[in-house]
Amino acid sequence: MDRRDFLRLAGAAGLSVMLPGRGFAQEAPIDHFFVFVHAGGGWDPTMLCDPKGMRNEEDEDPVNHFLTDDIGTAGNLRYAPIGDHRAFFDKHYQRTLVINGVDSQTNNHDSGTRHMWSGKLAEGYPALAALIAGTQARSKPMAFISNGGYDLTGGLVAPTRTGNIGLINRIAFPNAIDPRNPVEGERYHTDATYERIQAALERRRGWLGQRYGLPKATATQDALYAARVGKNEVRQLSEYLPQELERGLKGQAQVCCAAFRAGIAKTANLTRGGFDTHGNHDDAHTASMSDLLAGVDFLWDEAERQGIADKLTVVMGSDFGRTPSYNSGNGKDHWAITSVMLMGKGIPGNRVIGGTDERVRPLTVDPGTLALSDGGIRIEPGHIHAALRRLAGVDSEQTVQQVFPLIGVANLPLLG
Repeated sequence: MDRRDFLRLAGAAGLSVMLPGRGFAQEAPIDHFFVFVHAGGGWDPTMLCDPKGMRNEEDEDPVNHFLTDDIGTAGNLRYAPIGDHRAFFDKHYQRTLVINGVDSQTNNHDSGTRHMWSGKLAEGYPALAALIAGTQARSKPMAFISNGGYDLTGGLVAPTRTGNIGLINRIAFPNAIDPRNPVEGERYHTDATYERIQAALERRRGWLGQRYGLPKATATQDALYAARVGKNEVRQLSEYLPQELERGLKGQAQVCCAAFRAGIAKTANLTRGGFDTHGNHDDAHTASMSDLLAGVDFLWDEAERQGIADKLTVVMGSDFGRTPSYNSGNGKDHWAITSVMLMGKGIPGNRVIGGTDERVRPLTVDPGTLALSDGGIRIEPGHIHAALRRLAGVDSEQTVQQVFPLIGVANLPLLG
């Protein structure tokens, strides 16, 4: 897709305007970005980062149809011998942490997706992407970019949906008649007149601030003002977007990396569906896995190109896992046990935590050393969220602890 078409055709309604704050600490400059990649439908970790093969061709109930002897390794990581897995793991193992044997505690798509991305199985908690953006970047025009998946915000921040983030030029250049040519095209007003209009808006904002004075009202007025008059930081998005946008996961990666570089976004959800393979599992899952890893690899290349790779943390997960046996349609059904992959800033790479047995049942870990232990703790999404909250620096926010606490979740040293 052409960049101008993207900016012209996508709707302006998705541009984030922050909601009134909840008393969070003052925002600091953005120097850490988070991308959450959702494999929609329930991926099969045994065909990815927790590989299970058959010992020989005579195996009557194999977990997969590849041989155990063909399973690949990259550093301390193991991967299934399918698709382009070898190239991906060889390239990225040093920045990758694999957590296997994660118990999603459900076989339901909605519940599993919610648990994976909010850290809570029960309803009502925001996605971690929204929690981070809402506490640390709520004044940014596109603080939380969402391409689907679980993106409940809990009222902390408005999501920018990338199918509707367009007409950025119209918002960033409100005086331009043709948003496709905002710099050299015709204007509604002369520069002098437009400057007087902005000055009048600034005076009105000051008057409203004196009249109402309450912090929440002032914050909302500031956000509305930023959305109406256009900000230079929003203009930079169109400058950093490449001339041609890719489709699917790669295009999502291009938009979020451009927004990160422009300083107008903090977090993003990326999604790739196609993992609910109740039939024709091997072929369908291999294609989906290959596309997913190609998209994440592209994300890292794009982050390097935009100069923000050293500030980026990526989390990959799914609703749940797939059964250790094939059904009558040569597919696999829902299975509560899954894996999570974390990459980038703050992540101890080339490491595997947790595990499953030969029939994909979860193994427990010692809460102190994280070594596999019969009397240990079963890893759940909440444990991963607690670690990511600490990494993001939102675990100490008093309001987060009061409104969205992770009660009863042990602080496992997953990230050191």
